[in-house]
Amino acid sequence: MGFLKNMQLSASDNVFKKEVLPNLKEKDGFKHVIMITSFSKWINQNFGVESKYTNQLDNILTEMQKMGYEIENAEHTTLKNQGLFGDMEGFHTLITYK
Repeated sequence: MGFLKNMQLSASDNVFKKEVLPNLKEKDGFKHVIMITSFSKWINQNFGVESKYTNQLDNILTEMQKMGYEIENAEHTTLKNQGLFGDMEGFHTLITYK
């Protein structure tokens, strides 16, 4: 596993433990949502997989499923010209789960 991927997964684990986990609803059979915000890679001009977003969001979805949550949907919106220099994309991902 590459250095950058390890850093991305570590950041995702931190967000999961400190922010996602405390905000997950108990499993009660009802649908619930949680919104995750993130940024693209620093230089995201290439055609290919957005690996930072993919690795981090997949890690959160996997951890939720390990805990027995059923992921019903994950939708995102993209915000252009984000970050300190306006060269990144911001993502809001709405996860619907049971």
